[in-house]
Amino acid sequence: MGEESKANVLVFSFPIQGHINPLLQFSKRLISKNVTVTFLTTSSTHNTILGRAVAGGATALPLTFLPLDDGFEEGHPSTDSSPEYFKNFEENVSKSLSNLISTMDPKPNAIVYDSCMPWALDVCRKHPGVAAASFFTQCSTVNAIYIHFLRGEFKEFQDDVVLPAMPPLKGSDLPVFLYDNSICRSLFELISSQFVNVDDIDFFLVNSFDELEFEVLEWMKNQWPVKNIGPMIPSMYLDKRITGDKDYGISLFNAQTNECLNWLDSKPPGSVIYVSFGSLAVFKDDQMIEVAAGLKQIGHNFLWVVRETETKKLPSNYIEEIGEKGLIVNWSPQLQVLAHKSIGCFMTHCGWNSTLEALSLGVALIGMPAYSDQPTNAKFIEDVWNVGVRVKADKDGFVTKEEIVRCVDEVMEEKSEKGKEIRKNAERLMEFAKKAPSEGGNSDKNIDEFIAKIVK
Repeated sequence: MGEESKANVLVFSFPIQGHINPLLQFSKRLISKNVTVTFLTTSSTHNTILGRAVAGGATALPLTFLPLDDGFEEGHPSTDSSPEYFKNFEENVSKSLSNLISTMDPKPNAIVYDSCMPWALDVCRKHPGVAAASFFTQCSTVNAIYIHFLRGEFKEFQDDVVLPAMPPLKGSDLPVFLYDNSICRSLFELISSQFVNVDDIDFFLVNSFDELEFEVLEWMKNQWPVKNIGPMIPSMYLDKRITGDKDYGISLFNAQTNECLNWLDSKPPGSVIYVSFGSLAVFKDDQMIEVAAGLKQIGHNFLWVVRETETKKLPSNYIEEIGEKGLIVNWSPQLQVLAHKSIGCFMTHCGWNSTLEALSLGVALIGMPAYSDQPTNAKFIEDVWNVGVRVKADKDGFVTKEEIVRCVDEVMEEKSEKGKEIRKNAERLMEFAKKAPSEGGNSDKNIDEFIAKIVK
């Protein structure tokens, strides 16, 4: 970098793809501003993540990857949701993190840690001078809903919820953990724990941008030092200020890049529905068959990401039957796909990363949420930001092929007035998303302010 580093920061993500990506992207932003960054992994995932970082090019960054001992054997799934896993993870990793800081000379200026690991604040407090920055990988609206819930302002499984700075919410608009009592309790506790010590953290960083959630952000700012630093997607899709930053640099899946892009190149502009339900979603067999039938029925081309573990649920001979109308892959280079001229809309599970990527690239959305914060994101996509529609599920959560066709028609058909309005709003928000990390943009100024404060 030439000049002396302004600061030394540890960045620590929970070891799943949807959390690694934004925290790695934040690391790149810090590095571009002459901050030294060490990206912390866990011992059970270190070799996998490092191998993927080498393959994805992240190791070409001036970035060190260091493992913390989590007490599990290499390859232990980070999707383990047992209470024992979370208890042992916290106990081992907090001790390992504290030991690491003790050996560092000079000490790091700050730890930027995934908000799902709030106990990292306690580690920081054992080491005076090390600032604690909690990084929230979901939007401020979802953060606010959890805070209201934990304050007792509404109850679990409540069907009508009215909260400050938000439209009225139905139960089905809330994060799933607050409305579905069949959800794993230990995961609910993990998500809720993000907010146990928010009154004490030094920095409350959110992967969002100001214009997206202005009213909620104002409510949050009145109580905590909330700063938006997003959208945390590669710079080449936004402000282009980080040279060569075309992808995240670590993928725990192998994308079929050439196959996707060559197929898209053969399709007319705006003609393709891109369908992906993320890295974790698992459909029941009957729902997978229904989605397949709906896509087969629509009058548009489609590119559908079906993870290898899910392909057995497809109807027999389906791939042969759809012919050139559809392409099914196990994983895609999502940003490159969304940026392709052939894409007309994105049918998504409404995970926050996917939502932000679509908003940043001006792509209209069809929301089919299933888990965690996804229903809330889908509610705002349709009713607040007006950049898409949400499928209507029956009382058992099942979505019919007719409903899929209806939503596609509403967004994609040339004569659809709603579709025109959706595309116009998507383009408007795209401009705000691009401006936020640009020089002088709100997110850029917030990152500069973060750096200035930790070096005092």
